Amino acid sequence: MTRPRVELMRPWRGMTPDERQRVRRRRLLDAALEEFGTVGFRAATVGGICARAELTNRYFYEHFADREAALRAVYDELLDLALDVMTTALDTRENFEDQVMAALNAYLGFVMADPRRPRVISLESVGVSPAMEERRRRARHTIADLIDTAYARGAARGHLVDRPFRKQALALVGAANELVVDWVLGDRSQDADRVGADIAEVYLPLLRSRRTAP
Repeated sequence: MTRPRVELMRPWRGMTPDERQRVRRRRLLDAALEEFGTVGFRAATVGGICARAELTNRYFYEHFADREAALRAVYDELLDLALDVMTTALDTRENFEDQVMAALNAYLGFVMADPRRPRVISLESVGVSPAMEERRRRARHTIADLIDTAYARGAARGHLVDRPFRKQALALVGAANELVVDWVLGDRSQDADRVGADIAEVYLPLLRSRRTAP
C-alpha cells in the first residue's frame, strides 16, 4: 500500500493535513463497513464506498490499494474491538467457566449490536484470498489463545485437569462462530442472550468436564 499523500497546505477548518488524513480514513472505513456489511464485499465497489464517504476515488487509493485492503482494515479494526471487550470481560472473573462465558457474552454483545459486524467478520471475509483466509485463521487462534491461557491459569491453581486444552479451545471458537453465522443468515429475532444460551449448551459440558472436583 502506498503511503497516504499529505497535502502541503494550511490547516483547513482548524485541522492539520495529518488530521484531515485521519478524518478521511475514518470516513472511508465507516463507509466500507456499511458497504461490506450490507451489499457485501463482492458487490461493493470503490465508487460505492467513496460515494458513501463523500470523497473522491483518489482519496480511497491514498489509504488502500484495493477493496481487499479496505476489507482487511475493517476486519482488523472489528477484531481488535472484539478482543478488547472479550479480554476485559474475562479479566473480571476468577472461575474458568465464568471467564469463558463472560468473554463469549461480551463478543456476542459486540457483534450482535450491529449486524454488519458479524457479516464482515464471519461471512464477507470468507474465500476472498489466501491472505485473507490466513488472517481469519490467525483471528480464530488468537481468540482460542485467550481461552487456553485462562485454562492454563486454572490448571496451575489446581482447579482444572492439567491436560492440553488448545484444540478444544479452537473447537469452541468454531462452534460459536457457526451459531453467529446462523443468526446473521437466519432468525435475527433472537437476542444475544438467547444465542449465548444456545452456545452455552455446547460449551459448558466440556468446560465442566475439566474440573478437578465437582
